[in-house]
Amino acid sequence: MQASIFNATERFFAPVQMILKIPVYQRNYDWNKNNVKRLLDDLHTVIKTKEHHFLGAVVYLESTNSDIGLPEYLIIDGQQRLTTITLMLQALKDATVDGDAFTTGTIESFLINTQSPSQEYKIKLKPIKSDNIQYSALLKHDNSKLDENSHIVENYRLAKQTFDNWLRQGIASREILWAIRQLQVVGISLKEGEDDPQIIFESINSTGVALTNSDLIRNFLLMSDHDQERLFEDYWLPIENKLRRDNSNHAMDAFFRQFIIMKKNSVVAERKVYQTFVDTFKNENLSHEQALKEIKDYAELYASFMYPAESSYNDDIKTDLASLNRINQSTSYPFFLHVFHDYENNEIDEETLTKVIHLITIYLIRRTICDVPSNSLLGFFASYYARTFKLAKNKKKYYEAINKYLFVQQNQNEVPDDNQLKNALIHSKLYLNKGLCDLIMLDIENGNSKEKLNSEDLTIEHIMPQTMSKSWRKNISDEEHDEFVHTLGNLSITGYNSEMSNKSFAEKKHILEENSKAIILNKDVVDKNEWTIADIKARAERLADILLNRYELNPIEDSRIEFEAVDKIELDNLDATTGRKLVSFTLEGSKYPVKYFKDVPLQVIQILDQDNPDLLESLVGLTWKGTLNDANQNNSFIICQKKDIDDKLKWSYSKVRDGIYVMTGGSAHRNMHVLKQIIEAYKVPKDEFYLSVKVKEN
Repeated sequence: MQASIFNATERFFAPVQMILKIPVYQRNYDWNKNNVKRLLDDLHTVIKTKEHHFLGAVVYLESTNSDIGLPEYLIIDGQQRLTTITLMLQALKDATVDGDAFTTGTIESFLINTQSPSQEYKIKLKPIKSDNIQYSALLKHDNSKLDENSHIVENYRLAKQTFDNWLRQGIASREILWAIRQLQVVGISLKEGEDDPQIIFESINSTGVALTNSDLIRNFLLMSDHDQERLFEDYWLPIENKLRRDNSNHAMDAFFRQFIIMKKNSVVAERKVYQTFVDTFKNENLSHEQALKEIKDYAELYASFMYPAESSYNDDIKTDLASLNRINQSTSYPFFLHVFHDYENNEIDEETLTKVIHLITIYLIRRTICDVPSNSLLGFFASYYARTFKLAKNKKKYYEAINKYLFVQQNQNEVPDDNQLKNALIHSKLYLNKGLCDLIMLDIENGNSKEKLNSEDLTIEHIMPQTMSKSWRKNISDEEHDEFVHTLGNLSITGYNSEMSNKSFAEKKHILEENSKAIILNKDVVDKNEWTIADIKARAERLADILLNRYELNPIEDSRIEFEAVDKIELDNLDATTGRKLVSFTLEGSKYPVKYFKDVPLQVIQILDQDNPDLLESLVGLTWKGTLNDANQNNSFIICQKKDIDDKLKWSYSKVRDGIYVMTGGSAHRNMHVLKQIIEAYKVPKDEFYLSVKVKEN
């Protein structure tokens, strides 16, 4: 491996005949307008100061293309910068209308292998397939193929517009070209067979767009495989086509986190997704192709959750999946991946699949209406499938087992009962949650009818207006208005495009009669001559009863269905450890068997210390928060040095590592509150830790 500083254009584009190849394991071109604008600003500074500008590192493997015998640079890292340079060069070429043949000719030689007999290698830079379509069309001025939403086209347009402005301001095209040629990089040249591109790729901390988990996973699966082109075409590209609908990696990254949570049956922190994936891949001893095939299969399932209308599942399943999207509930996806996989492998039939998806959808809708905090849901759904079917016999009663496990949940994960649901429906300010409000309105009106109202053509309307006129204020106080304006009893839907505004009730009633198809919603509005708080309350009762029927959930009692006798205790419920027998704790997706509560703080801090060794020393002197009922009030250090421990209390501290100790003695209650402070100090998300304890015997 050799490193040297040079001007990027002179090394990578000036050679008369060469190929600059972006390997298939690289991410797509992801620089956005802000990245490019920053570089254009730097370029303007170069023009003014006549100084070089340093761009960062480019790692490349130099070889010879076997097809046509040209020198080839395989770009391991730095493709974002190099691609942007070529876009700026093309933009400058297209902006140069002053007849400067030197500028246009130089740029032509930088971008094109003019003497190549092969059309495939005429263009020097070869991005990955999806980017190459746009890049090639851009250089060939084939506007019919250009996607104006692609980063390639967007950034070219920005550079072209900028150069047009500079040229009008009197900056010559040769000056701009000269400035581009002053962009410097540290070039790190790898030797084939000696340097490991994958290790170097993972360790580089480049400026620009950070690598996402899906970038790293693609790199891991494709970089070192000699069959990488075929694997990319057969597996990775179809995965991207299924999941990516814009220029971001958001959907891909979300999928990989849900996928690895499904594989581990426990929550995996986003920052741990890539390493957990690698560890799982190695533990399962899979080939790259086997891993990619599995990922592709699950990606196809996941795409059905994200884009249900495009899936091949029945209408009931599509409706439920669309409902979950509407209320922004994706926490169930790891569980759904298991269930849909069972269906695709003929372990369950379509009726069972439909019932399971509907059960979970209604459960999540009820929780959302009741505004139950969702911080525990990802952990619940991560282990739901594994816990339900820990006893294999439960699969013989698939839906019944899933139903029963849901209804035995307590505390944060329990099913809201009908009283809670009705109270929330009547009193909650539903309008403030637009997705939920849209769903509820349509579910009331559509019910089981064949003709469905479409939310895209409808507007949620307030019968009593959000801003009251004098006529409304005669019968309704400001306090009553604040309490009821956004509640179920005062909301309806119309296709009248929000023109009801603060009109009188008579005018609003006329609009609803003429322009709203919502018969069920409006039947006790259009027969009124005035609209009062009593009317709002009565209507809320009626509509809530409709929704109770619509969102009905019934538990299944079957004594033959049993579950492993273990309860999960999360960080906010640590007082529930009193009198319980400990089985294990789970931290950041990994499970650790443990028998005694006093051992948990020590084990947790030692695990966290491995990833962040510098933090522990800064926590020395951390003291107990609040009252310490069963410890010496004068010695309440949680983390301390040995010299700070009272001789009488040595028994209550354990050594973390040389010179640093943690409080571990005393009751389970005390140890759990020590643990909570440690986890908070290390900023571990609450849903990434829980205890498993034996169920209390009756």
